[in-house]
Amino acid sequence: MKRFTARIGVALATTLALTTLAACGGNGGGSSSQSASDTVTIALDADAAPTGYDPLLYSQGQYTFFGALYDALFVLDTEGKAQPELVEKFSNSPDNLKTTLTLRDGVTFTDGKKLDSTVVKANLDRRSDKDLVAYGSLAPGGASEITDVAAPDPKTVVITWKAPQATPENNLADTAGAIIGPDGIANPDSLLTKPDGSGAYTLNTGKTTKASVYTLDKQSDDRNAERWAYDHIVVKVILDAQSLANAVISGQTDVAGILKPSVVELVQSRAGTVKVGGTIVGFPVWDKQGKTNPAFAKPEVRLALLRGIDDATIVKTLHQGSKGTKQLFPSDATGFDPSLNQTYSYDPAAAKQLLAKAGYPNGFSFEITIAGQPTEDLIAVQKQWSAIGVTMKVKTATSTDQVFAATNTEPLGFGPFAVGSNPAGFVAGVVYGGFMNQQKAKDPKIDAALGKSLGTTGADQEAALKDLNAALTNGGWYIPIYEDFTYTGYNKTKVAAPSYAGTNNYLVLSSLKPAS
Repeated sequence: MKRFTARIGVALATTLALTTLAACGGNGGGSSSQSASDTVTIALDADAAPTGYDPLLYSQGQYTFFGALYDALFVLDTEGKAQPELVEKFSNSPDNLKTTLTLRDGVTFTDGKKLDSTVVKANLDRRSDKDLVAYGSLAPGGASEITDVAAPDPKTVVITWKAPQATPENNLADTAGAIIGPDGIANPDSLLTKPDGSGAYTLNTGKTTKASVYTLDKQSDDRNAERWAYDHIVVKVILDAQSLANAVISGQTDVAGILKPSVVELVQSRAGTVKVGGTIVGFPVWDKQGKTNPAFAKPEVRLALLRGIDDATIVKTLHQGSKGTKQLFPSDATGFDPSLNQTYSYDPAAAKQLLAKAGYPNGFSFEITIAGQPTEDLIAVQKQWSAIGVTMKVKTATSTDQVFAATNTEPLGFGPFAVGSNPAGFVAGVVYGGFMNQQKAKDPKIDAALGKSLGTTGADQEAALKDLNAALTNGGWYIPIYEDFTYTGYNKTKVAAPSYAGTNNYLVLSSLKPAS
């Protein structure tokens, strides 16, 4: 059976329409009746499991859904810090090249089998599978590459890293650390229709229709049962922005996200909202070597495009409440440097000078492929770049495959990217070691700063993150427009305010509690 894959995960969730599978039927799951008091209903603006129930096919943000079905080695709490879950304790070797995990006792998977070190090893040994988005930075060639996983006894796992990892728990949190049961690992195709996890909930297949509604029933005897407030979680898929807003306003759903900017004010006037920053909207530079367009081999060209964007005007006219920015790191992230916004501030004359220095005094043209029709942001930037002599020709994709292919055939992409509270992890897994760098371009300054960011802690790590942000910005690896906020609506009479995973733009589902 062919497995469908979400190759780029939630980083482009609002840009691409992911392929979904046909509805699954059958009986099973919990048989208990549901009442309003023991059930929380969550509406999402995209399918929670478009490619089935293998959590490793998805990026970190999908753990809002999968965290109820699967435990992970570590999970992010509401402060964005990685906490042990399937791990009882862990330690690093003095050189930070080996991490030893001691596993918890008494963990049982949906297939009835127990957690031990061989199960964890079997999971992590799938890291060379390029379809597994969650393992992007752990895979061969990744910035947090694992070279070996050993299981010396049933409770102990020893992970060997290619380069020092001072905070290994961050590499193994949420989807990247999700552990699938032995049966699911032995037959990954079985995960197309049923999960095999050790989470507090099981999928009620009799009350689930793929791409429409998912019903999860709590196992009362689960070791983490008390951590979850509700016996049942119902997840609805509502793609239309207005319908999603109406659902939370009317009480049809208790939580709704992600809210589109056009409906945030309405939901705020009739219900509650929570928000988090950390989403950077802009242009990932697919081509840093000039393979698709020779102009993009020049850092001066990429920086000219950065200086040619009037981010302040775009924010003022189109995105009030957002923040214009000239760097990939969010404003609340360690490593953010306000001076970079000054260094690369909007200056058409300076942009033209950079183009001339690169050998393009008369500008140049290029093509960009997007999903759907051009947004107001894209049209605004198109006009601003035209003023410095650069013509951006926008093509609308006829399929998601065409958008994926553009990462290899065109110089730029466009969309919102959830960098979150662990920018080094995002750089390692997406920008430098993932789909944003299909050409495997290298930059010694990025290599050095990323290695130090992953291999140190404290003040040394903070300095390294600042260097990493500067290297990415000075090299023109990403051309941002603004930092946006993610909004989630909630029914204030039914639930307390939900909590995000720190500055990451996804919720910690276990934090949902009834309104007091």
